[in-house]
Amino acid sequence: MLEIIAQFHEASSPAAVEPVVTVLGVGNINDTYLVRTGDSSFVLQRLNRQVFAQPQLVMANLATLSRHLQGRVKTCDQRWENSILLSTKAGEPFHTDRQGEVWRAVSHIDRTITHQTITTSAQARQVGWALGHFHLLLADLPARDLHETLPGFHLLPGYLDHFDRVCSGAAMKGDRKTGAETSLRFCFDFIAARRKGADLLERARHEGRIKVQTIHGDPKAGNVLFDVASDLAVSLIDLDTVGPGLIHYDIGDCLRSCCNVSGEVAADLSQVSFDMDMCREVLAGYFSGAGTLLSTYDRQLIFQAVRLLTFELGLRFFTDYLAGNRYFKVRHEEENLHKALVQFHLVQSIERQKREIEKVALK
Repeated sequence: MLEIIAQFHEASSPAAVEPVVTVLGVGNINDTYLVRTGDSSFVLQRLNRQVFAQPQLVMANLATLSRHLQGRVKTCDQRWENSILLSTKAGEPFHTDRQGEVWRAVSHIDRTITHQTITTSAQARQVGWALGHFHLLLADLPARDLHETLPGFHLLPGYLDHFDRVCSGAAMKGDRKTGAETSLRFCFDFIAARRKGADLLERARHEGRIKVQTIHGDPKAGNVLFDVASDLAVSLIDLDTVGPGLIHYDIGDCLRSCCNVSGEVAADLSQVSFDMDMCREVLAGYFSGAGTLLSTYDRQLIFQAVRLLTFELGLRFFTDYLAGNRYFKVRHEEENLHKALVQFHLVQSIERQKREIEKVALK
């Protein structure tokens, strides 16, 4: 570890290294550490090559993003800091060790915390504001200047095709599937009933009614940094997924994450619901941060965005369960099935509140 640190920093005193879980929240993809030296601190990460098969593309995006953000003039009243890529001492954007592992360093934003679950309306509004402000900062960064680091990441028709292949392939044969028959049947019927129209966002894109632009890609609540003193949003982190996409992917995923009051592993499915009060706050914050970035038609699609992004995650959980839990980390064999049920029940709650969500989106 000290050899890696030395590639980025000429320490004047011994470095202290803390795993991410103790200081920055829970890291699900990369190995992440906070490095503190006598005169500075920075975040050191080893990229997960199983997830990012072409880490050089991730790093090229991050370098482009850092240059863009460093050239932006501060336009908001509250504290805002961007996580910036730090070069190696040789002037390179990352370091490859003798095992071929890719390491990078980014600036550490001090005096901040994360909230894995949003518990107050003020926090919800701040998450929305942070995403809107981030989109505004990226509005003049052409999507064509960035690579797709996870091709098809939010392409719902693609996930449906994968689901079909899993259902017809060898993964479905044998004595797998110990889940309750009623739960399995519910999921199969739920997916069948919502296949039509699953390509709504993609059709709007192909028709030129919405455009591909630079988005965050994973704007869940836990990727927003809050100031420890004021509890105001300070930054959006976890920028590996920044790249070309539809702004509706970000808005829908943010609402899905913040407005699920029971969480992804809710024990009681009857209690799973989409919290409209949280939705109002997130969208109010977003519109405040994004200004006039969204057109009226963009706003009209917000209900479909949150519905389809929630459906997408449930479909991914269920497909992974059927395939033998190969993608998502699970603690027991039925966890992905249960997570799928939670998301599908959340979709139902969203659908029941269609008019209210559309009213808030167009307000």
